[in-house]
Amino acid sequence: EVVLRDGVSVVIADNEWTADMASTARGEIVLFSMDENNPVIRDHIRAKGRAVVLRETRNGEMITIIEHRRDTSLLLASQIPATFDGRNRANIANALAAVAAALGADVQLEAIRHALRTFTASYFQTPGRFNLLELDGTRILLDYCHNVHGLESLVDFTQRMNPERTIAMIAMPGDRSDQDLDAFGEMAGKSFDKIVIREDDNRRGRKKGEIASRLHAAAQRGGLPEEHIFEELDEVTAAHKAIEMATKDDFVLLLIDKPVKVWESLSEM
Repeated sequence: EVVLRDGVSVVIADNEWTADMASTARGEIVLFSMDENNPVIRDHIRAKGRAVVLRETRNGEMITIIEHRRDTSLLLASQIPATFDGRNRANIANALAAVAAALGADVQLEAIRHALRTFTASYFQTPGRFNLLELDGTRILLDYCHNVHGLESLVDFTQRMNPERTIAMIAMPGDRSDQDLDAFGEMAGKSFDKIVIREDDNRRGRKKGEIASRLHAAAQRGGLPEEHIFEELDEVTAAHKAIEMATKDDFVLLLIDKPVKVWESLSEM
């Protein structure tokens, strides 16, 4: 609503709530979607609007710009390092959004391609944002995952990595609803072979141990046996416990609040 008349509003078309925002957003509306056959996208294109979509091609999934009856193939999603060969679906969606925003800012296509090809989700560039690392042969993913939707993305990525076994250190901010805490814990219980539950130093109004206790109970409801659920409220201690339980073929997810502190401590093992 605060966008100027000659500005651009970038809106994802993949859920009804955000799609509805296009009716009140100002400036030109540029939509993006993981599905080029999304009816919202089709209607928008018919109305001569611009869109950025993920298109299936014989070479793979192509980020494609559609404008004024002209389609421009930008680059394959797998060519973006931050997507890990297309396994990280969330970062494909983020790339679509970034392309749409760049178009709105009149950035040249070659500059957009170059930016996407060279942006990585490395620990050194974006610490705590989907960093895939290795420690003594064990694959470790560091991410500040703090809601159910984020955990869904991590679970999807983990499954695409085909690990022998998964171990996750989980936590959630204390200002989330009880329902969100329950849903988060249940999903963790359904998705991982072992979990270590920690808490942030700032529990945002919750008592010490309250978040962990709720996640613990929810993980059990999700189907994880009691003997596979551990509580270590301190973040660094919990990270060490998760790593110590892992073998070389395991995949370890560390949902962190202090990525630098945690990784420096683990690197000293």
